[in-house]
Amino acid sequence: MNGTLITGFPGFIAGRLVERLLADADDGPWYFLVEPRFVFAAQRRCEALASRWPKFAERWFIVPGDIRQPDLGLTASVRDRIAAEVRQVWHLAAVYDLAIDSATARAVNIDGTLHVLDLCQRLPRLHRLLYISTCFVAGDRSGVVYEDELDRGQGFRNHYEATKFAAEQQVRQRMADVPTVILRPAVVVGDSRTGEMAKGDGPYFVMRLLLRLPRWVPMIRPGPCAAAVNLVPVDVLVDAMARLAAHPQALGRTFHLADPTPRSAAWLLDGMIEAMGRAPAVATLPQALVSPLFDRPKVRAMTGVPGELIRYFNHDVRFDVRNTAELLADSSLRWPDLADYLPRLVGWAADHTDQLGVAS
Repeated sequence: MNGTLITGFPGFIAGRLVERLLADADDGPWYFLVEPRFVFAAQRRCEALASRWPKFAERWFIVPGDIRQPDLGLTASVRDRIAAEVRQVWHLAAVYDLAIDSATARAVNIDGTLHVLDLCQRLPRLHRLLYISTCFVAGDRSGVVYEDELDRGQGFRNHYEATKFAAEQQVRQRMADVPTVILRPAVVVGDSRTGEMAKGDGPYFVMRLLLRLPRWVPMIRPGPCAAAVNLVPVDVLVDAMARLAAHPQALGRTFHLADPTPRSAAWLLDGMIEAMGRAPAVATLPQALVSPLFDRPKVRAMTGVPGELIRYFNHDVRFDVRNTAELLADSSLRWPDLADYLPRLVGWAADHTDQLGVAS
């Protein structure tokens, strides 16, 4: 059997990814490592997928577990079954919060990845591990960052970046024993066709603030916002992930899943303001004042915008995508223009503020 094990299900990206993989896969079984508190949601998601993909029915198995525990918290019998059937592992589970504390970030992002790697080394039929990293392992680097680079002496702006960097280091060190493809998404946003999103981080913090403010309140940019902000729509992301996972030349390589022509933060802010029918920004705060201002608890509570996010708007870094472009050159995947799909993102956010999970 060509079994698949997936962590991070039923998260938004993982759920979309499974649906995309089902478009190609003819067999199974499918094992979903799920935290006990999400088992019911995972079951509902699998039932919905089975209603659309009959071949998926009777081939999915919810496996309660925890990547923070050795052996992922699995029983010996479940581990034996996975070892006998699984050829492909997708590791998506991670903490993505920019303001996460160090202990939680380490337990999930570093220890969790080590436990997944330990399991993979004991899978005799493993064909490949698809490890989901992030472009932001680049930390505080500026300029162009290449896909084959990792440690360039960079510092980190938060525990999320630092722990994802350390986790990718561990993945690279095990590549001789665990056949791996490393995928580094940029900032994931909603579906480019519908705007649908499940959680409200990244630019959604700003959208939520703009939607809450009265229209007469003048807009002010938080610094010059000249940095490129690289967004990847979830539909494009999972399509690229699925294509790279199946590509025979992907093994052992790293891929930036990032917009090859990103827009600046100023363009993004102006675009969101325009899509909401608001007046243009009237002024720009001096950059030296921006981070200290948004780091104040009262300002953060009032705006709902973390200072960690604003730092990205004023720190310019570019993610080279030549590995991704090379392997997907002959595919039908095309990166949509942000100018075309940004209004859909904003429109969906305006209609679903309660679903975004952004602090008010």
